[in-house]
Amino acid sequence: MTPMRRIEAARAALARAAWTRGTSPVYAEDEVIDLLVDIRHLCDAAGLDYARCNYLARGHYHHETGGAS
Repeated sequence: MTPMRRIEAARAALARAAWTRGTSPVYAEDEVIDLLVDIRHLCDAAGLDYARCNYLARGHYHHETGGAS
C-alpha cells in the first residue's frame, strides 16, 4: 500500500470514528489519540497484543519512509 493510500485509510478510520460518536470528522491530534484508545480497547477485547502490533507497525512505517520518524 502506498503512503497516500495509508493516509486515505487513516482519514477514513477517523471519519468513521467521528460518525460513530455522532460528531463531525476532525483530523487533529486529539482525534488520533481517541482512535488509538479505541484500537487499544479493541485489542483488549479481541485478545490482541496492542504493544506488539504497534511495534510491528512502527517497523513497517520506518521501512516505507526510509527510517523517518
